[in-house]
Order: sequence, then structure tokens, then C-alpha cells
Amino acid sequence: MANNSLRKASLESMEAEIENLLRSLESLKEDASDESRKTLKALKSNAENALRHSRSLLSDAYEEVKVKTRETGLATRDYAQQHPWTTAGVAVGALGLLAAYLLCKRGN
Repeated sequence: MANNSLRKASLESMEAEIENLLRSLESLKEDASDESRKTLKALKSNAENALRHSRSLLSDAYEEVKVKTRETGLATRDYAQQHPWTTAGVAVGALGLLAAYLLCKRGN
């Protein structure tokens, strides 16, 4: 009879410990979920900031390239108008180099 009461007390003690463990695990899971959400929010915020900054930099770079390209085009046009024979000679030379390159490549 004493053995039965000891077993019963031991089982009840084990059940109580298991319940405590389950509560502890549930609490840990909730805490981890909160931390994970906070971490994910921080990562998302950092990624969005980096994307905004990159877009801003690319936009500025695009504007700069656009302006420089326009200036280069205007300078090229002005030079070609002021020196038409030189421009024609450079164009013919460039075509000759291109033709020679293509012929050499074709021969290989």
C-alpha cells in the first residue's frame, strides 16, 4: 500500500514537472517569437533604407551621366562642324580598323 502511494506521489510530481517544463517552453517560444519579429523588423527597415539610398545614388549618377553625355554630344557636333575633313578622316580610319579586325577574325 505504501508503494502505491509513493508511486502516485512520484507520478504526480513528474506530471507537475512536465507541466512546468511545458509552460517554460511555451514562454520561451513566445519570447523567441517576439525577438524574431523585432529582428526581422529591424532587418526589413535596414534593407528598405539601403534600397532608398541606392536608388538616390543611382538617380544622381544617372542625371550626371545624362548631362555629361549631352555635353559630349554637343562638343562632338561642334567639333565635326568646325573640322569636317578631320572628322571624315577619323571616321574612315575607324571604319578601316573595323574592317581589318573583321577580316583578320574571319581568317582565323
